[in-house]
Amino acid sequence: MTSKGVDYTFYVGNLPSGIEISATDAGASKPKLTAYVNGTGQWATGNVQIGIDGLGLTGQFTWQTDTTPVCKGVADINPITGNLTGGNLTDMMKTASFTDGGVDISFGFYDAGPGVGDLTNQDQAYCYFTLSQETWMGDLSSNNPQVGNAPFSSFVLPGAHDCGTFDLSTVKDILIAGGAAATAFLNYLGPAGVLGAVIAGLTSAQALTAITNLAVTQKDDVTTMLKLGCRYFDFRPGMVPPALQVVADDVYHIHTLIPGCKFSGFLTDVLTWLEANPTEIVVVNANTSGILDDSTMVPSEAKLQSILDGAVSDTASTVVFGNASDLGTSYSELVAANKRLFFLNQEGSWHPASKYDSYSDKAYATTDPASVVKALDAMNTAGQEGHDVTVLQLQGTATNTGTGVVIAAALSQSSTSSPLMSTKADFDSVTYPWALQNVPFNLGSDQLVVLLNDFVDNVQAATAQQLTLVRINQSLSAR
Repeated sequence: MTSKGVDYTFYVGNLPSGIEISATDAGASKPKLTAYVNGTGQWATGNVQIGIDGLGLTGQFTWQTDTTPVCKGVADINPITGNLTGGNLTDMMKTASFTDGGVDISFGFYDAGPGVGDLTNQDQAYCYFTLSQETWMGDLSSNNPQVGNAPFSSFVLPGAHDCGTFDLSTVKDILIAGGAAATAFLNYLGPAGVLGAVIAGLTSAQALTAITNLAVTQKDDVTTMLKLGCRYFDFRPGMVPPALQVVADDVYHIHTLIPGCKFSGFLTDVLTWLEANPTEIVVVNANTSGILDDSTMVPSEAKLQSILDGAVSDTASTVVFGNASDLGTSYSELVAANKRLFFLNQEGSWHPASKYDSYSDKAYATTDPASVVKALDAMNTAGQEGHDVTVLQLQGTATNTGTGVVIAAALSQSSTSSPLMSTKADFDSVTYPWALQNVPFNLGSDQLVVLLNDFVDNVQAATAQQLTLVRINQSLSAR
């Protein structure tokens, strides 16, 4: 029988609530699958095939939380074509996490094609449901007095990889402007060869969809990420190539050459949120990783400092800045001094810090979480020596597994066919448990650790919170 499969991954924290799941074949009078995921803090995974049972061309996969208001995800699927045809999950950029009423709900969907290269041919659905993570640092300290006395370096922070890619407004401006700038932009995106021919043949609207599928690593904005508990931001400040600066002349988050949110806006959002949340500390890692051309696209340190000064002025912020030399200071002392925005950068002499990172091109060009786990297993206390922060990257980079994957994502005009989203839940359900089981034993408890991921979520923060307490208690027991 013709069908389209959906792999699903659900997580409900220790809550008296849960998630209801339903799947119905096209033409069927009742669901073929109904299930309920309880609040046990366990991962629930499975697969269901949406087929045909009677007259009809549209089946459906849904989930909903038993909250007030209800948060619901609906995917209408044509089992013959395999296409996602309706529901509220058809646009990745419109699946913002819910952060209200004392709970967090992160969710997403991947509209799978035929399975080009290493990509799965099964649709992917996930929903994570936990208590609010917005003030997890303050809550952890209030409930566990030892946390306040512990050095900040003993914390584990949830982090956003390529944090500014959620904002494509400048990309839209370039494409809408047309002319030489738009032509230059598309030429930069499409190097010689098959991919170049694909890019060159796209309209501006199609190009925007292709860029979204290929370059977006975060779908929530800065404030939502902070509410989800994110406390470390991998921000890559840069300018677009000179040929594009007539249209876009600011400093942005740069993903290769694609501009995301403005650095000024990012800092303004962080400072505004910190003023409203006096128990929380945020770390920014400004770096030039992956920027296409360091010689023409990287702003001066004076320029970056000027943007920071402007954000402080615009927000009237009283937050004090910290750097690597402050990591040994206790959490309580930092909060008392209002030293709550750290810069641990790889931007020359601008608040520099040394980073021990699990990433390598070879290990992370994968759709298999086992490859990333192998890289994580190699991280150890000896490697931490001489560094300020240890970064454990938990996401894979499916777009680096082959040209065919990139071309398929570029040609797909589904707004939820990001190869990065295709592996999100599969990796999370492996790497988060790995972190809980291994970080306290593989790594020293006296160096800041970051759990870096694409598409920041609430379970990432809950995992970091648990690990922070374990590491602090572990350090106390060792004395």
